[in-house]
Amino acid sequence: MRVITFNVISGLSIVPAMDELRSLTKIRCKRMAVMNRITQAFPILMYHKVGQPVTCPQDRFVNISARAFRRHIELLVRLGYQARTFAEVGEALARGHTLPRRTVAITFDDGYRCIEEIAAPVLAEYGLPATIFAVSGCVGTTNGWDVQNAKPVVPLMDWAGLRRLSNTGWEISNHTHSHPHLDQMDDADAIIEIEKCNHEIEAALGVKARSFCYPYGHLNARTPKLVCASGLRIACTMRSGLAQSRNDPLLQPRVKVYGESVLDLLSRILLRPHLPEIRRRRWADRPLPRRYA
Repeated sequence: MRVITFNVISGLSIVPAMDELRSLTKIRCKRMAVMNRITQAFPILMYHKVGQPVTCPQDRFVNISARAFRRHIELLVRLGYQARTFAEVGEALARGHTLPRRTVAITFDDGYRCIEEIAAPVLAEYGLPATIFAVSGCVGTTNGWDVQNAKPVVPLMDWAGLRRLSNTGWEISNHTHSHPHLDQMDDADAIIEIEKCNHEIEAALGVKARSFCYPYGHLNARTPKLVCASGLRIACTMRSGLAQSRNDPLLQPRVKVYGESVLDLLSRILLRPHLPEIRRRRWADRPLPRRYA
């Protein structure tokens, strides 16, 4: 504990020594600056489809209407949020760099054609970039992996579409080659899935994938190490929460976005991400779950 000395003036008034106060003020400011860097937290919004009809209950997950998406983006702009790609946010957090307080990253898993047709024009109106996690072996085809989950099969973007978005500042990154359950694969096959996607994105777009997203949100204790071994240092999960500098850079959570109300979006950005913190502290000694939900 630091002791403050006092000067006695005229035997009556007591004032703290100014040099001691200045010293304590500097220490407090430094501590606050460090804490601000440590506690930087930003929403990474997770979308899948935009403007696609919901044909079954399973398809409601992170699938919103075109009207709702526009309202989400308009709300973020009015609140002063600045969009960056997931790689930019993840790398800044990993390196301890400071970002504007109202920073957000907008991500789209799988690369559905509706993203270019419906979501991209809305984002372009406001000059906002986003991130697409592409399944390189399925580009230009459909989401065949969803048949087993009784979800509708819809078109995915082709390489030309991904290139157009990449040229406007969007990030196109790794969602594996074929969208498998990485946690059920042996390490050799899993790393082939990840590295093959890296190579195919670079060959088709002329840019390197800078981040990764786990298909289905499934992973085991070894999976992040395989992602790192493939040359990627930033990854996101399907666990709910805000991306923070104190998190493992390969296990950054996201904010799941679905529902038509802007109030729902606000609650997911401001309230819902903080709730899992209690659960994680309570079950800190338990093994890594198969899926972050």
